[in-house]
Amino acid sequence: MKIICSQESLLQGIQIVQKGISPKVGLPIYNGILFETSNDQKVHLLATDLEIGIDYYIPAQVIEGGAVVIPSRIIGELIRKFPEGNIEMESIENQNIVLRENHSTYKILGFSAEEFFNFPEVETQYQCKITQKIFKETISQTIFATSKEESSSFLSGVLFKIIDHKVEVVTTDSHRLSLKSIEEVEFTPPLKPKTAKISTEEMAVLIPYRAWSELYKLLSEDEEAFVEVRIGERQIMFILYFSGGNNIRVYSRLIEGQFPDYQQIIPPSFKTEVKVNREEFRNKIERISLFAREDFNTVRIEVGSKEKGEGIMREERVEILLKAESPAVGEAVETMSCFKKGEDLVIAFNAAYLLEAIRVLKTDNLLIKLNEPLSPALITPEKDKSFLHILMPVRTE
Repeated sequence: MKIICSQESLLQGIQIVQKGISPKVGLPIYNGILFETSNDQKVHLLATDLEIGIDYYIPAQVIEGGAVVIPSRIIGELIRKFPEGNIEMESIENQNIVLRENHSTYKILGFSAEEFFNFPEVETQYQCKITQKIFKETISQTIFATSKEESSSFLSGVLFKIIDHKVEVVTTDSHRLSLKSIEEVEFTPPLKPKTAKISTEEMAVLIPYRAWSELYKLLSEDEEAFVEVRIGERQIMFILYFSGGNNIRVYSRLIEGQFPDYQQIIPPSFKTEVKVNREEFRNKIERISLFAREDFNTVRIEVGSKEKGEGIMREERVEILLKAESPAVGEAVETMSCFKKGEDLVIAFNAAYLLEAIRVLKTDNLLIKLNEPLSPALITPEKDKSFLHILMPVRTE
C-alpha cells in the first residue's frame, strides 16, 4: 500500500475511529487501526474492540493499493504533531509502515490486515432515520441512568424500542429510570427480506453502554445531519450522515437479555405535584449537595403549605425547604418558592442522582410528582412530554 494524504484528513480520520478501541481486548492488533485503500481514491479506516466498531473514509491519492494495521497510539500522536501538508504512507516488508513528511522519515511496526476483523454486514430487519440533534439529546437524557456494573449486563444496556410509529429509549440502574420518546422518526422498509413490509409494531433491542457513549461523542447538533439506524437480529449499525459529506459508521453487537418491564415502574397517579424553576432549583441543590456528599449524599425536601388541606389538587404558591446535614461538616438549609398541587410531603433523594436528572432537562420549569416518602418520584419538563425520569427516594430513618 502506498498513499499520499493530507495531515488534516489523516488526523480527523484517526481521531474518529480511535473511539472504537478499548484496552480490554488484550490482543495487540486490536489496539491498531486498519488502513485499507478503496477503488475511488479513498482510504478506509476501521477500529474495533470486537464489541463495537467505527469506520470512516478519508480522501487520498492512492499510488498502490493494499491494507495494513497500524498501532493507534503512535500513529495518532505522530500525525497530530506533524505540520499541515501532505504525508506519504507506504507499507513495506514484514508489515512495516514508512511515513514521509518533507525531510522526515518514520518507520512503524504494524500488523497484517488479514488477521483483522472485517466490518460486518448487518442483516437489516428494521431501519429508521432520526436527526442527529434529537439523537444526541436523547443520549444525554438517558445515558446517565445506566448501570455502571458490568455484571448486570442488561442494566448496563440501553433499551431501543420501536412501538406505535415512534422510538422509545429507556435506561435504568434499578435506582432510577429515564425514558425518552422520539416521534420525529422516518421509517423505511427493511433491506431483508426484500418482500417484507415495514412493521412499526413493538420491537426492542439492548444496545451496550459503550456504543451509546461513543455515539454521543460523534454526533453533531446540525439540523441537517441525521442518523440512519439499521437493526439486525444480533447487531445494530448507526450511519451518521453530515451535511458536508464523509459519513461515519458505528457498529455494535446487541446485548442478549430481558429488560425490566419499565411501564410497571411508572406510577399511574400522584398525590403531590410541585412546579419549580429549573435553574434556581439546580443552583440550590448544587450548593446543598456540598454538605450532602460528606455523609450519605442525601438531600431532604419538605413540601408544605400554610393552609392545611386534605389532598386538594389545586395549585397554590408555597415554599419548599431543602436540607442536608453532615456530622463532620455541618448543616445546609435552602428555601425556594414553587407551585404545589395536592398533599404536603417530606421526602429525601440521593443528591447526585437528583442533580443528574435536573441538568439534562432543557426547560424553564420542571415538574416533580410524588406519592409516599418511599414511593418512586417522577421528574419531567413542564411542557415537554417526550421525557420523564423516575427516581427512587432514600430512607432517612
